Amino acid sequence: MSTSTRHPGDRLGALIAQGPAEPSDMPSQHRQLTVMFADLVGSTALLEEHGPEAFSDLLRIYHNLCTEATRTQDGTVANYLGDGVISYFGYPRGTEDDPLRAVQAAWTILQNLEQLNRKLAGARLAARIGIATGRVIIHQKPGDYYGENVVGACLNKAARLQTLASANTAVVCAATRKLAGKAFDFEDLGPQDLKGFEQPEVVFRLRPRRRKGLSRFEALRGERRTPLVGRDRELALLRKLMARAAGGSGGAAVLVGEPGIGKSRLIDVLRRDRAMESARFLSLQCSPAHQFSSLHPVKDYLDWVSGVNADDARDVRRDKLRRLFQSAWQTDEEQTAVLMDVVASSGPEQEANADIGILLKRRMAFQILSKKVFSTAVPGHPLLLVFEDVHWIDPTSAEFLENLVRNAADHACTVLTTTRPEGPFAGRLSALGEVVQLERLSDAQSVELAKATGLAAGMDEETLHVIVEKSDGVPLFVEEYASMLAENLGGREKGEGQKVRRDVPMTLGGLVQNKLDRLNPHAQKVARIGATVGRVFDLQLVRSLSALGRTTFDKALATLEAADIAHRGTASGSQPAAIFKHALVQDAVYGSLSTAERRRLHGLVADAMLADKGGRRITAEVLADHLLAAGRNRESAEWRLTAAMAAAGEGSAAEALAHITRGLAATELLPAGDERDDVELRLRAIEGPTLMVTRGPGNPAFGAAQARALELLRRQNKPDNLVPVIYNTALHDWACGRLAEADRVNDEIFAILDAEPSDAAYLAAHTMRGLVAWHRGDNPAALEHLSATVARYDPALHREFYMRFLKEFGVFGRFYLGLTHTVMGKTAEGAKHAKAALELAKLVKRPHVYGFALLANFVTAMLRDDVPTASRYSEEGIEFAGRQGFPEMVAMSMICQGWAKAKRGAIDTGIHQMEEGSALWAMTGFANWQAYFASLLSDAYVAVGRLDEARALLDRHDERVARFGEAQFEPLLAKSRAVLLAAAGDSGGAAAAMQIARERAARNKAALWMG
Repeated sequence: MSTSTRHPGDRLGALIAQGPAEPSDMPSQHRQLTVMFADLVGSTALLEEHGPEAFSDLLRIYHNLCTEATRTQDGTVANYLGDGVISYFGYPRGTEDDPLRAVQAAWTILQNLEQLNRKLAGARLAARIGIATGRVIIHQKPGDYYGENVVGACLNKAARLQTLASANTAVVCAATRKLAGKAFDFEDLGPQDLKGFEQPEVVFRLRPRRRKGLSRFEALRGERRTPLVGRDRELALLRKLMARAAGGSGGAAVLVGEPGIGKSRLIDVLRRDRAMESARFLSLQCSPAHQFSSLHPVKDYLDWVSGVNADDARDVRRDKLRRLFQSAWQTDEEQTAVLMDVVASSGPEQEANADIGILLKRRMAFQILSKKVFSTAVPGHPLLLVFEDVHWIDPTSAEFLENLVRNAADHACTVLTTTRPEGPFAGRLSALGEVVQLERLSDAQSVELAKATGLAAGMDEETLHVIVEKSDGVPLFVEEYASMLAENLGGREKGEGQKVRRDVPMTLGGLVQNKLDRLNPHAQKVARIGATVGRVFDLQLVRSLSALGRTTFDKALATLEAADIAHRGTASGSQPAAIFKHALVQDAVYGSLSTAERRRLHGLVADAMLADKGGRRITAEVLADHLLAAGRNRESAEWRLTAAMAAAGEGSAAEALAHITRGLAATELLPAGDERDDVELRLRAIEGPTLMVTRGPGNPAFGAAQARALELLRRQNKPDNLVPVIYNTALHDWACGRLAEADRVNDEIFAILDAEPSDAAYLAAHTMRGLVAWHRGDNPAALEHLSATVARYDPALHREFYMRFLKEFGVFGRFYLGLTHTVMGKTAEGAKHAKAALELAKLVKRPHVYGFALLANFVTAMLRDDVPTASRYSEEGIEFAGRQGFPEMVAMSMICQGWAKAKRGAIDTGIHQMEEGSALWAMTGFANWQAYFASLLSDAYVAVGRLDEARALLDRHDERVARFGEAQFEPLLAKSRAVLLAAAGDSGGAAAAMQIARERAARNKAALWMG
C-alpha cells in the first residue's frame, strides 16, 4: 500500500518509463485502447486521520468499487497502483464502444462513491478520474492477462487528465468525448497543457446524465415490460423487508412458485423501485447444468468480477482470482490460500498437502465471503442479495446460502431466494427466511395482464377469453398467448381470427413451436442447437456447429431476439453468449427435436467441447450430460468419474457422491462385459470411501459398495488394486463389530502378500490383523502385528498409500500399539507410542490423521487414569474435530471430556457429556468401543446412585460383547459390575465379579486390569 505524496501521474509515468520487459522477445500487436485512471483523493490524510488498519479497510472498499465498476463494463483492471486503479477498455478483447464503456464505468464509480460517503461514519472517499483513448503497442508476454506490457501515449495522458479533475469528477480527452457519443453530457474545459505533451489537449469534464444498465432480467426481456399484476401483497412485503434492512435490521425471504409464475419479474420490479436507488444489488444464479458443481453460483460471480473468461486455462483463472483477493479485497496470505483452495482448487490431489482440512477451509472461506458480502451493506444503503433458482443449487452453495440467511439479521441486507416447489429446500423452505408463495393469477388479473401487454389492441372479449382459458393463470403463458394472438390477428379479418383462436396450441411447447415455424431456417437451426447446449449458450460454439457465416448467424440471432425467444449478451466474463427468455422456452425448443436429432446434436456439442483442449469450456459435469444424451454412455461415466474425483479433492463429498450415482446409472446402460465392469469398478472405488465419509464406516451403503467393488475386482484378477478394496471391506466389518468376518476377509490380503509381496499388502494385512486382535482381547497377537506395521512403515516411501486406503498406517499402527502396551501394563511405553503418533501426524499433515493422533494420546491417558493429560488432548480433539467435521472423533473427545469432569467431581455434568458422546458415536455406525464407554458411564451412574440405569447398561453390553466377540473390555465390564454390586450391598457378588475381572484380564494378558 502506497502512502507516498508523490503525484499519481508521476507514479504512472515512472511505471511507463520502465518499458515492457524484453519487448524484442515478445509478439506485438497494435490496437486502440481506452485507459481509465481512478485515483483516491487525499490518501495520506486518510491514513493519518484513521490509522493504518482503518485506512486499509477503506482502500479495500475503494478497490472493490473500482473493480466491479470496471468489470460491469467488461473492462480489465490492469494495475492497482497504490491508491490508484488503472483499467483498460479494449483489452484483451475490443469492441466498438470501448470509450463509452469506460465513461460508464467512471460514472458508476463517482455515483457509488457519493452513495458510499452517505453511509461511512467519519470518512469521505473521493476519486479523480482521467480517461484517454489512443493507439497502443501491446507486447504480449506469456501469462500477461492485464496488459502489463502496453506502450502508448494514452496511458500517460489518462494519468495527466486525472490531475485536472477536481474531487469526484472525471475528465476525458477529445477522442474519448467524440467516441462516447450522446449517452452522457460533457463540459468543454478548452485546451489544457499536459505534462509531457507538446501540444495543448482539448479536454472535457463528465456531466453524467443518468443511464441505467440492463439487469439480467432486462437483458432477457429487452425493453418490453408489462405492469406487475396481482402481486401487490408480495411486493409490499419485499419493500417492507428492504425498508427494515435500510434501517440496519436485515432479513431473508424466499419466493416460491412454479415456472413462469413471475418470480424474476417481481424482483425486477423491486429493483426498479424508487426506494431502491440507494441500495446495492448482487445476484447469484444457480444452473441446472451445475447442480453438483461445488459453489457454482459463487464461483461464477467471482469469475465475472475478476475477469476470468470461459476459455481461460486453470492456471490463468487462479492467477486472476488471486489478484482479485489480494489486490482488491486486501486479503492476507492465509485468507488468500483458503479462498484459492475452496473456489479455485487444483483437483483431487489438493488434500494431500493440506495443513488444515477442506471442511475447515470451506467454513473459513464462508466467513471471508460473508464478510465481503455484508461489508457492502450499511444502514441507509442496504444490500439486496438474490440467489436465483435454488431448486438447482449445489449442496455446498446451499450450505453457504443458509449461512448468509442466518447472519442477515445482523446486517443491512435482505437475502432473497427464488425456487420452484421442488429441490433441496422442499419441505424446509423456512430455512431460507419468510416464505412468499406466488399463486396463479385470477381470470380478471389474467385479462388485465393481457390487455397491458401492449399487444392486445383490437382483441375482442372472445379472444381475451381464449388467452385466459389457455394460460391457466400463469403470467408467462398469458404474455405468450397474447403475443401470438396479436401477431396472428394483425391485419386479418375477424373470421380468420376466429379460426386462429380455435387452432391455438394448448401448451407453451406448442406456442414456441408456432413461433419457430414462422422463423427462417437459419434462425430455427440456431435456436435448436442453442437449446441443446443449454439455457445459456456460447455463441462461438453454436456458430461453429451451425456452419453459418458470421453475417448469416448474426441475422439468425437477431431474428430470435425479435421473436423474444433468446437474447444475447448475458455471459460471465467476456465470452459472447445468449440466453433463452425462460427455462420453459428452452425446454419447448428442445422438445421440438426428434430423438435422433437430439442425440446427433449432443454428440456434436460433446465433440466440440472435447476438441477445445486446454480451455475451461470443458466442465466434466456438463460434458457428461451431453455424452449421456448422445448415447455415449461409457464416455459419460468416465467424465462423471472425473467430476467425482474433482469434487472429492475439494472435500465436496455430497457432490462427489451425486456424480458417482449418475456415473453408475450410465454404466447400467452398457452391455454386460469387461468394459462395463472396468468402468463400474473405478466408480465403486471412489464410492466406498465417499460413503464412509458422508454416512459413517458402519453404514450399510458403504458395506454394499465395498462388497460390489470386491466382486468386480475378483473377476479381473488385479491383486494390487484388490488390496485396498479388501482392506476397506474388512474395515467396514471391523467398525460394525463383526470381528470374525473382518479377520476372515483380511486372510485374503495375507494370501496376496504371500503370492506377491508388497509394502501395501504388508501394512494393510498386519494393521487390520492387529486391530481385530486388540478388540478381541488377544493382546500378544496385537503386539506382534502392530509392531510389524510400525517397523515397516516409512513416511517417505508410504505416504501415498493414504489416497488408496484412507488410512495412514504409521499413525494408526502407533495409536493401537500404544493402546496395546498400555493395556499390557507398560503405560510409559504406551504413552511413548502415542506421542510418536502425534509427531508423525504433524509431519504428514493430514487432518484426519492428526485427529487419530490426538485420540491416541487422550485414550491411552484415560486407560492409565491420567486425568490432566486426557483432558488436555481431548479438549484440543473436540475443538479440532468439530471444526474439521469428524463426528467419530468429536464423539470420543466428548466422552473423554465427560469422564474427566466426573473424575474431578462434576459427575452430573460429566454423565451428560458422556451420554451425548456415546449417542453420537453410535450414530456413526461404530459398534466397537461401546463396551468401554458403557463401563465408564456405569461407574458414573453408580457414583450418583443411579443403580438401575447402571445395571441395565452393563446387562446390555455384556450381551453385545458376547455377540461381537469384543473381549478386550470384558475385564472392565466385570469390574464395573463389581462396583455396582458393592454399591447395592452385595459384597459377595462384588467379590465374585472382581474375580471374573481378574481372570479375564489374565486371559487377555491385560496386566493393567489385573488389580
